[in-house]
Amino acid sequence: MIKRDSTRSHTSWYLYPIFDWLITNWTWLFHEEVYSWEDKSGAPAAIASFAALGRTIGSSDEDERDQYRIIRQWWCRHALRAADASALYPDICFRRLGDEIEVSWSGRQPTFAPDGLSLVLSPGFATLAVEAVVQPLWAFLVHGIRSAPVTNVDDQHVVEDLKKRFRKLKQTPLKELESRYLHGRLQALLSAAADAVAWEERSAMVSGIPAVASLDAAVLMFGGLAPSISERDAVLLLKFLKKHQSGTESVALQRLVDDRPLNFAIAPYEEGYELAEYAREDLNISNANSSVNVKSQLRKLGVDVEEIELDTDSIRGVAIAGANFSPAILVNTSSSFNKTAQGRKFTMAHEFCHILFDRTRARKLSHVSGAWTTARVEKRANAFAAMFLASRTAVKRSFSDTSVEAVKKQAEMLDLGYTALVEHLFNLGLIGEAERDRLRAPAVG
Repeated sequence: MIKRDSTRSHTSWYLYPIFDWLITNWTWLFHEEVYSWEDKSGAPAAIASFAALGRTIGSSDEDERDQYRIIRQWWCRHALRAADASALYPDICFRRLGDEIEVSWSGRQPTFAPDGLSLVLSPGFATLAVEAVVQPLWAFLVHGIRSAPVTNVDDQHVVEDLKKRFRKLKQTPLKELESRYLHGRLQALLSAAADAVAWEERSAMVSGIPAVASLDAAVLMFGGLAPSISERDAVLLLKFLKKHQSGTESVALQRLVDDRPLNFAIAPYEEGYELAEYAREDLNISNANSSVNVKSQLRKLGVDVEEIELDTDSIRGVAIAGANFSPAILVNTSSSFNKTAQGRKFTMAHEFCHILFDRTRARKLSHVSGAWTTARVEKRANAFAAMFLASRTAVKRSFSDTSVEAVKKQAEMLDLGYTALVEHLFNLGLIGEAERDRLRAPAVG
C-alpha cells in the first residue's frame, strides 16, 4: 500500500484510499446536511456540489475563489471520488437529510478511465434509513482493517495508524456527531436554551456505531436556523417546541399524513400542486371555493397556531408534529412575509404542507421555514400553499387580464398575496415569462 505523498513501484492495497477517506470523514459524511454555499436548486448533493464547483472554479474574482475552496472542502467530505482522484470510482455523494441519509450519484465518468471503459450510470438519488447505510459501511471498515495486507514494515505502520484512528472514531461522543449537523454557534445556542427551558435531549445512536439514527427534535429545529440567531429567539423557539412535547395528534390529521420522498422527476411547483389537490380532496374543499379559511381547517384537525414576534426576520414560520408532539404552527410576525393577513394565511398553508408531507423517517417534524432550509422543500411548500388556498378552477374563473390592477383585484378576490398570485398565474400557464417579470417589478408593489 502507498501512503499519501509517497511513491512505490506497485500497489499492495488498492482499497486503502477508501478506508482512509471513510475514517477521516465519517462523522461529517453521515451528519452534515447543510451545503457550505447558497443553493437554490434543491438538487441532491452529487448534482448540486458539481454545479457549485463549476460556477466558481477558475474564477478571477477573489471572493469566488475563496468560495470554491469552501465548496471543495464540503465536496471532499462527502464525495467518494475525493478518496482517490485516479481511481475508477462512480461519482457518489452521501449526506444527512433529517433522519435519513441521501445517497446521490451523477453520470460523470472517472477522470482517468482507460480507453473503452465507461460506467453506465444514470443520475439519481435515494433516501435511506441511517442504519441501512452506516451498518454495511461500518462492517466494510471492520473487515478491511482486520484483513489489510501487510507485506513490509511500511505497510505495518499504515495499518496500525488506520487501526488507531478507527478505535478513536468508535469512541466519538454524541455531542461531536451532533456538532456536524449544527454549524457554527448553533450547538452552543441550543445547549444554553436547553438549560434555560429544562429541555431533555433524545437523540438516538445506532447500536455499536458512531452514528445518530434519530436526531433530537430540538437538534433538527436548530439545524434549520441561521447562525446569527439571537439567544432570545433560541429560547423562544425551544419553549414553543417544549410546549407541544408529549402531545398527540388527531386521527383526522393522521389520515392525511403522507411521508413520501421528494419527487425530482417533476418541478417543485408541480409536486406542491399535486399534494395540495390531494389535501383539498381529502378535506372535501370544493374546487369552486374561491377562498379557503386555512386557520379553521387547521383548528378542525387539532393544529395549534401561534403568532410570535422573534428578533429575526429570517424565519417565516415553524411547524411541529409527529411522534410525542401535538401539531403546531408558529407564525413569526417579524417576517416581511407575515405583515399582512394574506401573508400570515399563506404561511399557515405553507407550514401545513410540512406537517403533512415533510416528517422524518422517525415520524417527527420540527421544521423551520427560512433561508437556511432546503430550497426544494420550501418551493414545494410554497406551491402547495398557493394551490391549497386558490384552486385551478378558482384562479381561472377569476382571471381577467394581465394588467397590474386586474391582478391586484384578483388577489383580493382570492384572499391571496399579490406576489404569490403572480407566481401562481405563471405556473398555471395563464401568463408568460415576460408578463410575470413585468408584474414582479418593484414599482407595482
